[in-house]
Amino acid sequence: MKAGPEVMNAEKEPAPGLLHPLFTTFGRKLKLLQAHDPLKQWWSLDEMRFCAKCQHLFLGRDIRFLEDDWQVFHFRCPTFDCDGGFEDWQYPALHL
Repeated sequence: MKAGPEVMNAEKEPAPGLLHPLFTTFGRKLKLLQAHDPLKQWWSLDEMRFCAKCQHLFLGRDIRFLEDDWQVFHFRCPTFDCDGGFEDWQYPALHL
């Protein structure tokens, strides 16, 4: 049986389509982060975040920017095989 957009996931929302890398400018990536991250402010793509899911530090410019078949944006941790998102990212506690 072929699954289409009408397929629902466990939360009873439309299942996301295939995720595709979003190739765009750094300026647009910053604007997307600023518009879509409900938990943190982004002033630069050079800001660091700590992913609580995989325990790695990363820069905003390294985030995986993805878009699904319905033009919905998704943001994922840049660490290989980590699907951490906004809710998993913290400001790093750097003691210099």
